[in-house]
This record gives sequence, structure tokens and C-alpha cells, in this order.
Amino acid sequence: MSDFQSFRNAVLENDDLQEQVMSIVNTAATNGTGLEENIVTLAKNHGFTVTEAEVTQHADFLGQDGDLIDFELELISGGQGSSTHT
Repeated sequence: MSDFQSFRNAVLENDDLQEQVMSIVNTAATNGTGLEENIVTLAKNHGFTVTEAEVTQHADFLGQDGDLIDFELELISGGQGSSTHT
């Protein structure tokens, strides 16, 4: 499993990481820049080695099986809507 996939799995299992990713996505959307480098930094801070190219390639965080979970749908929609994480 790649470090990107491991990081993705960690994000999907951790509400705090999800909130941090959403903050990065929302800030990048507002500023028009910063998504890749800030995700790389977040991943590094949690022990994962990912590249900006991997972030760009997988920016939608879609599951390999094509199924989307609520967090992934929220990412795609730009963070709009309410969060129902348990």
C-alpha cells in the first residue's frame, strides 16, 4: 500500500484529520492555491510521505472501488453542508 493510500485511510478513520483536510481544502479554494503543499505537510506531520503529484492525482480522495463515503462527498462538494461523522 502506498503512503498516500495509508494517509487517505488515516484521514477517513480520524475526524480530527478530516477537519484539518477540510480546512486545507476550503482555504485552498478561497486562495486558489496551497492545496498540494499543505496536504503534503499535513501528511508529513503524521508520519506519511506523499508528493504534491500524488495529491493532485488523488485530490478527490475517491475510493478505489468507486464508492464515496460522506467525508469524500463533502470534499468533492467543497465542504458545503453539515457533517454527520460519528
